[in-house]
Amino acid sequence: MTQPLAAPSAHRARIVHTSDWQLGMRRRFLSAEAQSRFDESRLEAVEALLELAQERECDAIVVAGDVFDDNLLKPEIYGRAMDVLKRSTVPVFLLPGNHDPLDAASVYHREEFDELDNVYVLKNSEPVAVPNSGGASVDGASGAALEIVGVPLRGKSADEDLVAAALSGLSQVKGAGIRVMVGHGAVNSFGERDDFDRIDVANAARACQERKVDYVALGDTHSAIPLDADSAQARVWYSGAQEVTDFIEEDGRGEANSGNVLVVDIGVDPARPEQQAQVQVEEVPVGRWAFQALNATVNSAEDIDEFLERLEAIESKRTTVIKYALQGTLSVHDAAYLDEQVAKIRPTFAALYERERLMDLHVIPDEEELSEGLLSQGFIGEAAQELKQLAETESKDPQQLQQAQQAQDALRLLMRLARHAEQGK
Repeated sequence: MTQPLAAPSAHRARIVHTSDWQLGMRRRFLSAEAQSRFDESRLEAVEALLELAQERECDAIVVAGDVFDDNLLKPEIYGRAMDVLKRSTVPVFLLPGNHDPLDAASVYHREEFDELDNVYVLKNSEPVAVPNSGGASVDGASGAALEIVGVPLRGKSADEDLVAAALSGLSQVKGAGIRVMVGHGAVNSFGERDDFDRIDVANAARACQERKVDYVALGDTHSAIPLDADSAQARVWYSGAQEVTDFIEEDGRGEANSGNVLVVDIGVDPARPEQQAQVQVEEVPVGRWAFQALNATVNSAEDIDEFLERLEAIESKRTTVIKYALQGTLSVHDAAYLDEQVAKIRPTFAALYERERLMDLHVIPDEEELSEGLLSQGFIGEAAQELKQLAETESKDPQQLQQAQQAQDALRLLMRLARHAEQGK
């Protein structure tokens, strides 16, 4: 955690940088009950960051795009969001992103936004003075301490680097004033794609050096990431989403640093205002959910118990989504045990499900299993033997491999049903 600069003054400003609230986001793997709680948590995280901004005496909150998941919103999502926003004691600046662009159908055209005293939609790239942010004196003339420059999207995509275009039209910040640019989109440092609309990070960093702006607040990527330098020196940042939206892999890939907001302190030396502003950024967690991808090798009941212990050790199960991939070979008995135990623990999680694409678990019964109880009798026994033959195919044909997997699944189910029937006698 960085040490913040002194409290905001005529030559200092403090903001909360956040993005990608995507209120109204749907997750296909959540039940209706879990989805309802997920919706509420995303809004609660917004409430938490608004409270944080007040506690830290911030001059402004900037939301760098995708406030809403879509311009077509359920009335309850829109209504609750507006109710939360109107309660902010700190000025809030909203940027239209690719999910909620400023097009003809934009949610930002609704009259309710005009009625909110402390909420401002960044509809163009003209600098906007933040009310009551210090009233810095510039060459003897009164001026605003903090300006916000927005770069709104007017469609799902753009045909140029909109941040660069907005920067080209800006002159240097006057005197000890402070200016923050707010943009949304992918950056050219991610991958090898050369899309015309990718944000040039180096160009944005130069603009900070030249004091066209002092900090560039970006949204689109859902993890908090410094872009132009290490975190101690960076002036171009992704804030990430206020609440988790996607999975983190066991190797750290994926959405690895979401659920945070950034508290950004910006200071200008009034004696040398031409020098680059001092910037310090602190990541503050506000989200509660976790999406995790788990992998395990299971070849025995002991391996199964170890996997189950990993699941049981997760504390906040009600707000945790787990997708898992298992590999190995199990007997039908052990596979049935796995199914039973996972079924018992599944309701304690927000969601717990197989990662089908990566599952490589084989279920092959032995002769002892097929000679026990109901599995050795009558039509059930005949079905079990036939399924065993199908499951043990050595063919490389995709269709036959799929058939083998279906047979293995059927054997697992048959084993579970047979055991339940025997226990009920």
